Amino acid sequence: MRAFHLWLAGAALLCLAVPSFADVSICDNTPGNIVANCGFEGGTYTDTGGIAVPNGWTANAGWDSEPNFNNVRTSPNSGSFNLSIGNDDFQAVPTLSQTLGDVAGETYSGSLFVEYTGCCGDPGAFFDVQVNNQNVLALDSSIPNAYNQYFFSFTGTGSDVLTLTGNTNPGEWFVDDVVVTGNGVVTPEPNLIFVLAGALSAVVLWRVRRSRQVS
Repeated sequence: MRAFHLWLAGAALLCLAVPSFADVSICDNTPGNIVANCGFEGGTYTDTGGIAVPNGWTANAGWDSEPNFNNVRTSPNSGSFNLSIGNDDFQAVPTLSQTLGDVAGETYSGSLFVEYTGCCGDPGAFFDVQVNNQNVLALDSSIPNAYNQYFFSFTGTGSDVLTLTGNTNPGEWFVDDVVVTGNGVVTPEPNLIFVLAGALSAVVLWRVRRSRQVS
């Protein structure tokens, strides 16, 4: 009997020593993704309003007003968790934001999976992705009641705020696998374009004059 108890204790210790691994979102395996907690697998913190918010993101008062609507759930596109967001149409609009550390002038491609859980063709339903408070993606209740991937793009400024926001009555928006990656293409500032164009013109003019002198 003592030997059995020792074996049981050893088995229990072995179980404790083996780590448990949560499912990984596909966005976590996307090279170059600059979105923190992109699949909402990274847990939550309690904000100043006493409401749970996904780590890496910042919520507004609209989010805090309806924690039963705005939260992390277990209805993912991939991994174990997803975002639920969206108050009723007549309520304050919730937002979830984070600041992206990007490169000024570089073009960025973004995507995310969105599912509309409402019904009945709500004309007031909307879900927007914003960069610096400007829409880069706008969806409405016409999208399917299943996860689909949607795309957007923008030019970085060096520090850009990515925001997810929306309302619908009834239901919520489910969001997962948020990805933003740089394309490695930098768009010159307008003044720099003029400087480069002027320099190129000067080089061409110098070569033309030099060829005339030689001839």
